[in-house]
Amino acid sequence: MQKIKKTLALIGILSLVLSVIPLSPGSEAAQLMQVSDTITDSKPGATAGHTFSFTTQTEIPTNGKIEIMFNVSGNPGTFNLSGASGTCPGSGIFSTSTNGVTCTYNSGSLATGTKTLTVNNVVSPNATGSYLLTIETKNSSNQRLDYGEARIALVSGVTVTAHVPALLTFEVKGLPAATTVESGTTNVTSTATAIDFGTVNAGTEYLTAQKLVVSTNANYGFSVKVWQNQNLTNAMGNDIDRFKDGVTSTNPQAWASPTATPGSENTYGHFGLRSDDSDVEKDYGTNLWIGFYGDGPVFQHEVLKSTRPTAGEGDSQGYGWDYVEYKLQISPLQEAGDYSNILTYVCTPTY
Repeated sequence: MQKIKKTLALIGILSLVLSVIPLSPGSEAAQLMQVSDTITDSKPGATAGHTFSFTTQTEIPTNGKIEIMFNVSGNPGTFNLSGASGTCPGSGIFSTSTNGVTCTYNSGSLATGTKTLTVNNVVSPNATGSYLLTIETKNSSNQRLDYGEARIALVSGVTVTAHVPALLTFEVKGLPAATTVESGTTNVTSTATAIDFGTVNAGTEYLTAQKLVVSTNANYGFSVKVWQNQNLTNAMGNDIDRFKDGVTSTNPQAWASPTATPGSENTYGHFGLRSDDSDVEKDYGTNLWIGFYGDGPVFQHEVLKSTRPTAGEGDSQGYGWDYVEYKLQISPLQEAGDYSNILTYVCTPTY
């Protein structure tokens, strides 16, 4: 009987203790909406910029903060943030740690709404794979207010962003010569990782294409863009200029042969691209072309776009998949040599 009384007393004490234990911080956190992370370079080990976009549902009070964690348990590699810099939404003060970045609001609150937070000079892990990043807002007592997650994939030549839970597959597929595309029939074979025009003859138009395939459950669809690291260049520094005749234009136009003006090297040959997708930001019609605006990730061309979830090759052309075309033509004045450059595709879904 004495043991029963002691047991009942102990249960009563525990009940009182448990009744005053507060809920863990963040147990009532709201969900961040429309979360995306767009990075400038998807290659493992590359130094990249991250642009986070998300919509908060709870105001961040004075002395509150936004925390983004890059190095999360379970990821296949570690991000290096030692040289990172960034810009916070509102009056936030940016700082870094070994595992992430923080925006602190010492001088005022941050109202709810869509926010953009940029982080530059982040060195990506050397391991390919899918990486989880967490985003949360907190009050001055370090209690979680809003929470969201994003997932990016490091794949050579491909950048992917996603909001968890998310499904995302991005593929670049090669096409054989004699493939029918919107502007005509290709006469050059491509693979997923290479376009080899081979030995080119003056005056001949060389046409090739790659097939872009995206499968995702992103509510707001996705955008695929492409950029080049340089003009097609040989070992002596000669280049095959951008279409047309090296003159940068933001408006697609009909293909024209290089004008081949002696002494004007940018007229000796040119290289252009177009998208078969009618939903992208430029109107390529059925046979209009454009040259890369410039070199590097700042100069990206949209080549595939959807505003809804897609099912890859099981979806309609122009939604889950489509072609991006490349054309090359030189004149007899184009300097001899082996020319090359690198194209990088960037796929950004928004949830």
